[in-house]
Order: sequence, then structure tokens, then C-alpha cells
Amino acid sequence: MAEKKTAKAHTKTPAKKTVTKKARQTSKTKVGKPQKRLNRRRALITGASAGIGHDYATLLAEQGFDLIITARRKDRLQSLADRLETSYGVNIHIFPEDLSDPRAPTRLVEKITKEGLNIDFLVNNAGYTVPGNFDMAKWQSHADMLQTMLTAPTELCHLIGVGMAERGYGRIINMASVAGLLPGSPGGTLYGPIKSYLIKFSQALSAEYHEKGIHVQALCPGFVLSEFHDIAGNREQMNRLPKFMWLTGPDVCRKSYESVMENKGPVIVNGLFYKILGTVVNILPSNLATKLLSLHNRNATPLSRDIRDTASQSAATRK
Repeated sequence: MAEKKTAKAHTKTPAKKTVTKKARQTSKTKVGKPQKRLNRRRALITGASAGIGHDYATLLAEQGFDLIITARRKDRLQSLADRLETSYGVNIHIFPEDLSDPRAPTRLVEKITKEGLNIDFLVNNAGYTVPGNFDMAKWQSHADMLQTMLTAPTELCHLIGVGMAERGYGRIINMASVAGLLPGSPGGTLYGPIKSYLIKFSQALSAEYHEKGIHVQALCPGFVLSEFHDIAGNREQMNRLPKFMWLTGPDVCRKSYESVMENKGPVIVNGLFYKILGTVVNILPSNLATKLLSLHNRNATPLSRDIRDTASQSAATRK
């Protein structure tokens, strides 16, 4: 059963404005001017318990979207739902899920369907990195990351996109990264390739949905101030970076939202520094760019939970 948070009644009801279907889909919706009656659109945000997912949920609540939020940490989802319900009067459903489970996307959509809910705005945000070089981490850690960040968002687009197309309205945000625009580099080996895939996938999906009222975006931020690097275990190194390289979650989400509502993209890069970086790297010969970006590895140390048991694997190989 869904854990539904019901909006509290308001004493004042804002006057309704007549808005055509076309205007709802293409109007330049600026953050800070909430459209509380946005046809009661509903958004699904994965990885909503922290970071950009948390900030995107807040932004969409401000804009009048009802929400479905999912992540592993139920307590954090509950806290977020309570705050957004009180502040913005939106309806929120909580569906805790671990997207590293291959059955999770189907299970999540089945719960949503059982509640009679439609998804108009999908934010595929759940993600993390597995630090260390590729052969340092056990395969299950890599497999979980691929499932969470590549297979799950692809499957959710497949499950939810068809309904959007039938209704003639949809917004899809796939959380990519500037790392997906750069050559592969050591440490956190699969992170960049996964993000590169999400960029290409979003471009293809955008072209296919072009005339069906669905706007698709690959959001490509650089370094964002969040707990991401604390979890990755490289906060001390990351704190040495200059301030101009850091973005804030609310700013990243604001740019993303305004761009997808206006159907700009499908690739959105946040921050002037990262736009310049992406351009310069693409101008350089690929092999040269790879060598330059490989000079320093900020993700060289694996987490203890991910370390490969080389002794047992070596013994198994010898059998």
C-alpha cells in the first residue's frame, strides 16, 4: 500500500486562470511563480532522499506538482514529505525502493498504477559512484551501480513514457553529468560511461518523442555541493577544489526545470566553467584529452564495503 501524505486544507483558494493545453506545455514557467493548479500534474523523483533529488522534489512542489518520491531511506522520504506538504499543500506518495534490485522498477510502477496515479514528470536521479580502479571493487558493487544508474532509469522511461505519449504530455529528466561528456578517466571507472549512455539515450528519446508532447533532458551538472562526495569517501580531496567549480543543487534544478519546460536541450550543462570545459575537451584530440584528464585520480581509494576479495577469487580461478 502507498504511504500517502494528504495535503492540508488552505483557508484561501487562489483564483483559477484559464490556460490552454498548448500554453501549459510550452509557456515559459519561471521558478518563483508557482502554478498551484498546474492541472494537478504529478512527478516521480528517484533518489529523492538527498542531494539533487531532494532539491528537485522541493522545486516541483513549489511549482504545484503532486509528488511520488522514492529512495532507500524511508525516514528521509517521510521527513521531506512532511515538510513539502506543510509548505506547499501538495499531495505526496512515498514508495521506498532500492533500485539496485532488478525487480524494483516494475514493482514501483505497479504500486503507482494500483493507486490509480499517472506520471507527468519523471526525474531519474538515483545514483552514486563506486570509487577505486575497476579491478579493486567486487563485481556485485559494479552490478548494483549499473542496475541503479543505467538499467533502472532506462526501464522507468520504458514503463512510464508510453502513458505520457498516450496523454500527449510528459517531461523526463535523466540525471547525467559533465563526466559523460568527457573521456574516460581512472577511478570510479563506470561512472562516466554510465553518464555518457544516459546522454545518448536522452538524445534518442527526445527525437522519438519530439511530436508527442514529451520533452526529454539529459541534465549534466559538474561538481554539486551535496553529500555525494561524503558517501564516495573523497570529501577531503574535493574540498581543495576552487569555489568556482562548485554548483548548488537548487540552481542546478532551477536551470533544468526552466529548460525542460521550454523544450530546450536535450543536453543541458550547468555552469559556464563546465560549458567551456566540455567545449575545449571536444576540440582536443581524444587520446590527448584522455591523457590530460588521467593525470589526477580523485577516486583512487575504494570503499571498504566494495573491496574485492582477491584471495578467494584467485583460489576459485585456480580450481
